[in-house]
Amino acid sequence: MRTPETPRGLGEIIITARPFDEYRAMFDLSDADILDGPILDCPGGAGGFAAGVRAMGGDVTSVDPVYAMGRDALVARARDDTERGNRYVRDCPDLYVWGFFDDADDHRARRLRGLDAFAAQYSGPDARHVAGAFPRLPFSDRSFRLVLSAHLLFTYPDHLGPDDHRRALVEMLRLARDEIRVFPLIDTTLQRYDGLDDIRRDLAAAGAQSEIRRVDYEFQRGAHEMLVVQPAAA
Repeated sequence: MRTPETPRGLGEIIITARPFDEYRAMFDLSDADILDGPILDCPGGAGGFAAGVRAMGGDVTSVDPVYAMGRDALVARARDDTERGNRYVRDCPDLYVWGFFDDADDHRARRLRGLDAFAAQYSGPDARHVAGAFPRLPFSDRSFRLVLSAHLLFTYPDHLGPDDHRRALVEMLRLARDEIRVFPLIDTTLQRYDGLDDIRRDLAAAGAQSEIRRVDYEFQRGAHEMLVVQPAAA
């Protein structure tokens, strides 16, 4: 991982608190996607996705290194990061498209509700909230039908380089039975990751099929695509 003298965009990696409906939209998740088997969300952050999946009767495991923090410290840090992210939205309005969120006030309110949903069910690391990080996660091969990864790969070029992306995707290939979805394909300054073609060639060499799929969601301007990968058959 690289530590730059002058970070781009948001700078440090933040703990996100996205609500359940935002997760559904950015990953284009149907009811069947949610209910047909176990999901891995990495990094899970401090949003409402897992609570929403469980409310529907689905099975999800969230993994994130921040779960090693104490509960109160994690919730407080996530609240601070949510406020910092909202200030960035207000300071850089040209980077965002208003549609999913009405405005910056709506963005703040819904993200904080996502954090509240997380805080209501999180008491510390357990079987549902696992402290861990790429490139090696504490699960056996093909433990999950669907693996999701939001706003980490391709998002922070000052912290994650090409080798980090490849190692993370190799690990997701190890864990996924049916599909991997990674969103978005741009960083926090709207620059598209320029190594996608190389990564897709590497995936193909490993026997995996991949596509760039458009989703009916856009908040960051131009962030309306995800990388979808089907692992090779066992």
